[in-house]
Amino acid sequence: FGNAGASRFRLTAAGCRRDVKHRSGDRCVIRDGLAVAPCCLENLADAIKFIMSECDSNNAICELQEGTLLGAVKFNKVLPWERDADITFLTSDYEKIKETKKAMVERGYLLRDISSPWCCVEGRMAGGKIEILADGWYIQMYGQHKMDSERLTNMGVRPTKVQFCGDWVNVPENLGKHVRNRYGYNIYRHAEHWMSSGATSGWIEYHTKGFDTCPVRGFHGCLDQYENDGSVQFDNWHG
Repeated sequence: FGNAGASRFRLTAAGCRRDVKHRSGDRCVIRDGLAVAPCCLENLADAIKFIMSECDSNNAICELQEGTLLGAVKFNKVLPWERDADITFLTSDYEKIKETKKAMVERGYLLRDISSPWCCVEGRMAGGKIEILADGWYIQMYGQHKMDSERLTNMGVRPTKVQFCGDWVNVPENLGKHVRNRYGYNIYRHAEHWMSSGATSGWIEYHTKGFDTCPVRGFHGCLDQYENDGSVQFDNWHG
C-alpha cells in the first residue's frame, strides 16, 4: 500500500483492518462448534471499545460483564466463540448513556432504549436496559444501582481496569475472583457459549468438558481441534 496505505489502515495479526466494517448490517455467520471469523470478532471488539470510550467521554461509569468480562480475563479480548456482548452501567448514569445515541448513529450503530430505571434498591434507582446493534452484533447494557468503579472512585482510588483488545477498560474490582464467583473455579478451561450447549440460561453451571464435535470436519474454524485448556493456542485468533 505504501505509506498512504499504512497510515490509513491498521492491520491486526488476523489481517483485519481495524476501524473498518468487514460486514455492514448483516450478522456474521455463527454456528455451534465453530469459532467466529476473526474479522467478525474485530467488529465486536471495536464496538465494545467504542462504547467504553463513550462512557468515559460522558463521565458515565461502565464495566465489562458476563462473557465479555470472561474473554477479557482469559484472553484479553473477545471469546473466539462469542455470541454477543454485555456491559453494565451505573443506573444514575442512565441519561448519560442515552446521550451517546448521536455518536452511536454517526458510527453506524443503533441505540435502543429497552427499559427505564425503577425505584429502588437500598434507596437508589436501579435497573434500566439499553441495547446497541453494532454491525450485526447485539450489545446489552444493564443498569446497576451500585458498581465497584463508582465506589473506588469515591474513595479516591483508580477503578480496576483490564487490557481488552489494546485498550484499558473498567471492570469489577478483583476481577479474577468476580469471574470465578460467576462461572466457577474452572474459568481458564473452555466451554462454548451457553446458547451452543443447549442450556436454557447463561446462569447454569459452567461445564468445561471440551468442545463439541465440529459440524464441518476438517474446517479450519473447528473448535474441537483445540485443547479445552490454555490461551496461547488462541493468541492469533483475534477479537
